[in-house]
Formats: sequence, C-alpha cells, structure tokens
Amino acid sequence: MTKKVLVCIALGLCTKLTLAQDVNLFVNGIKEERHLDSDKSFVELSALIKGIKVDEFNQVKIKSITNAAADDGSTLQKKESFFGDDYSNNNELDIKLEAPTRKATNLVNIEGVLKYFSPTEANGGKVVVKNPLNYYNKNLLGKKYKDVKVTLVDKAALEKLKEKDEKEYQKKLNELKESGVIAEGMAETVDAFKQFFDGFGSFGNENALSFYVEDPNEKIVEILIYNADGEKMNYGSSKYGSHKLSISLKEEAQPNWTIEVLIESEQALKEHTFKIASVLLP
Repeated sequence: MTKKVLVCIALGLCTKLTLAQDVNLFVNGIKEERHLDSDKSFVELSALIKGIKVDEFNQVKIKSITNAAADDGSTLQKKESFFGDDYSNNNELDIKLEAPTRKATNLVNIEGVLKYFSPTEANGGKVVVKNPLNYYNKNLLGKKYKDVKVTLVDKAALEKLKEKDEKEYQKKLNELKESGVIAEGMAETVDAFKQFFDGFGSFGNENALSFYVEDPNEKIVEILIYNADGEKMNYGSSKYGSHKLSISLKEEAQPNWTIEVLIESEQALKEHTFKIASVLLP
C-alpha cells in the first residue's frame, strides 16, 4: 500500500569544500510502500535543492547515505531508486531507504553526502572531441585519462572489410589489439576479439555510434553527441555487458559533429554533507 504526505523541511548542508553560498534542501514529499516481502518495502523522500544552480552544466546526485534512523530504533540502509541513482540536471532528488517497522512514526536522523558535478574542459570534467569520425578505433580519452577508455568502434567499416577480405579483417583486429586501444584482458585470441566486434550487431538503430568503454571506477557520467549547429543528437542508448555501448542518433553521424564525454574529475566535483533532523512518516 502506498501513502503520500507532503512535508516541508528546510535544512542546511555543510560542505567539505568552501562554497560562496549556503545550500538548503527542502523535503516536499514522502511516500511509503509496504510489501509482504519486507526486503521490497521502502520509504522515499523527494527533496528540492536551493542555493546552488542545478542544470545541464551543474548536476547533482546522492553519493551515499552515511546514517539513517527511525524512532523505532532501526537503522535504515539506502536503496537504489527505481530509475537508478544517476546525476540529475534538475533541482529535485529522491532519497530511497529501507522501510522501518510499522511502529515507527518518523525518521529521526538522515545523514549523507551529495555530489555536485560542474564539468568544463578546464577542470577535466568534459572532454571535447571535434570531427570524431576521424578517430575511429582510437581511445577518445587517451590524452586526458589513463584509467578510463572510450573507443569509437567503426563497426560498419569492419563489417565491410570482413565481407571483402577476411585476411585483412583479421589483420586489423590484431593491430587494434596490439595498439592497446582495448584492454589486453578482454580477448586473448583473434577469435575472441572477432566475437567482440560481432557482438555489436543488433544494438541501436542504423544511425547509432558504437563504443567500447573501460570505466572500472564508473567515472563517466554521460556521452553527448552534437551536430554542427550544436543540437544534441542522442535519443537513446543500449548497453551490452559492462563495456559495449551503442548510442542511437536522430540522423546519420557527420564528420563535422562533436562528441563530449562528461567524466568525474577531482576538479569538477564538490561534495556536500547533509543532515535531516526529523521527517514525519505517512
């Protein structure tokens, strides 16, 4: 059963870094869901952030909930939101927690860490690649990052090469492996490497761009693709496993387009710790 009640709580967040202004979080809603399987039960708070600019250039997310307790004495763990816990480009956030027992009447304390992400080329949070079709089968982040790779895979050209000349196709795969564009551990044989490229077959639409991504620490926030007029051309994406990514486009990619990779860098991030003193449960 789901119940909703509106509450409005102003609270301050103290930051680990010096900021020019105070930040306030206004909790404007809370809902509770109970299920026979208690592991599926939860409470979820909706909160508005005031005091910092939140838009497509300044995004926010909950990094962690360090403490959450109810008046029944229970400690509540954070749960992943229905749509995931990605960055948000609007000033509303959801905080999803385990449900306390039915004896609880309010959440007496919630503490956590908020990430504030403001990527620019200067702070390393944005890598801009102009004329990206010139960089097929190369790591787009090679000049900026060593621990993250984003390789634009020329799937169509490789497919044509495979049809015309199997020997040259195998040679190209070996060259790509030896160049270190893709991790050595991903494939130890030519056959396995061939299977990697073949695996992109059904992803995205006919205008999609295919990427191989190595991001063990999950630093990449988003990959954006713009046409020559600066219009965003992404309209969806498909992911296969942890490395293969296909981004669907509104039209066929052109040589004069631009790819922007948004990536968490130390300079692009600020962290705010927050504390909510009391929230009445439905």
